[in-house]
Amino acid sequence: MHPSQSLRGGSLLLLLCLSLALGGCGQLARLGIGTTPIAQIEQNPARYTDVYVRGRVVNQIGVFGQGVYEIQDPSGSLWVITNKGLPAMNSTVTVRGKAQEGISVAGRRFGVSLVEVERF
Repeated sequence: MHPSQSLRGGSLLLLLCLSLALGGCGQLARLGIGTTPIAQIEQNPARYTDVYVRGRVVNQIGVFGQGVYEIQDPSGSLWVITNKGLPAMNSTVTVRGKAQEGISVAGRRFGVSLVEVERF
């Protein structure tokens, strides 16, 4: 292998690593990398003050773009509280938020939920 080819390969690897580092977890989470299984969040919600979750939208309750929607992954389902509009039913979303226990919306009780900070 010629030294310039080795240098070029190393430069590309360095560029990739820097891109991932500067892009942060959000960029990887968009791809489903580094997200937390819902079942894990349900076991200890207080631990997850800034968490990424990925799942399919299976239910929603809302009015004027605010409300809650339920996402499901292979490990379980979780209600997400939003004021950013509701995602389309059956769409797959990645959500960053803060887990919390026991909320009530429109007279309906929900167990562990996630307060949405951003959605991809």
